[in-house]
Amino acid sequence: MNKNRWTRTLSAAAFLAVTTPAYAGVSIDRASPSIGLCPFVVTPAHVYQQVPPGGGCDVGGAGPQVEVRPASFGLVAGDNIDALSANTATPPNVPYHLVFSGGRGSLGQPGTPYRGEAVLNQAASDLWGTALTSASPAAAMAACAAVVIPPPHVMFRRQIDFNLIFTAPTGAGPLAGVQDNIDAVELDVLDVTGDQFHDIGTYLSVDAASPSLGARSTADIFFVPPGGAGGIFAAFWQLGLVFADDVDALVIWDRGGIGELDPGMDLALFSLAPGSPSLGGSPADIFVTDFTGAFCLFAPANQLGMRAADNVDGLDVIP
Repeated sequence: MNKNRWTRTLSAAAFLAVTTPAYAGVSIDRASPSIGLCPFVVTPAHVYQQVPPGGGCDVGGAGPQVEVRPASFGLVAGDNIDALSANTATPPNVPYHLVFSGGRGSLGQPGTPYRGEAVLNQAASDLWGTALTSASPAAAMAACAAVVIPPPHVMFRRQIDFNLIFTAPTGAGPLAGVQDNIDAVELDVLDVTGDQFHDIGTYLSVDAASPSLGARSTADIFFVPPGGAGGIFAAFWQLGLVFADDVDALVIWDRGGIGELDPGMDLALFSLAPGSPSLGGSPADIFVTDFTGAFCLFAPANQLGMRAADNVDGLDVIP
């Protein structure tokens, strides 16, 4: 990869589009130190909201602030949300900026902003934004052809926007130890009323160690309406996956009956966790499906500025 290709400046319009202020909610993985260091209940089944920077549990600050508690989704503290989406309001037939998070240990390509944070041991709790894709999710699925994304990606949110560990300002030097890892992202507000229960329908998946998964697949997508019992939205095979796959990031367009799958009408972007049998390329690849039993490559890892060895484990979109 030509380093200069990644250090070029985005056009003003593209830069402003991808950095337009937007709310963001995140979940963190099981190994995140906030789970053990914060003096209140912090679990990988919580969703945390963007807050004014105010410290973090590693420096005696407030730590991450809960947006939605696990009970709202019918989950328990031992569960881990590893993919999360509201119903995307804008249509699937327009190009999108991708907002993504990378897994702990991901480095990004040399010369990218991600690599700059990764060498400081600070990248896994940040969010990153791309320029507009060359085609819409619907068009990419129809043609089964991957999109092109002009470089570079840019920083979208820092860990201090969520009071995650590490609590590190811009320009901080390399930090030692384990960092929080964002493993699910949703840019829409899920809890409108502030009672820590979700007020809009939510789609999610959980990891294999989650007690609530039962005999279901980690590639199954669940839907939980506000105030109601959750249930299956899409089974693994409807995405074109196998039982042992693990959906690791998710964006949903539910265009028919809300919470009811309409194959060929509904659409999703997703990534797969490392070790998933259907993963022929990189865990940093993004895929698209219309739930008719097939999926296509939407954005390969290099288009996001990531390496084949990296892992994209959180995803949302901005038109």
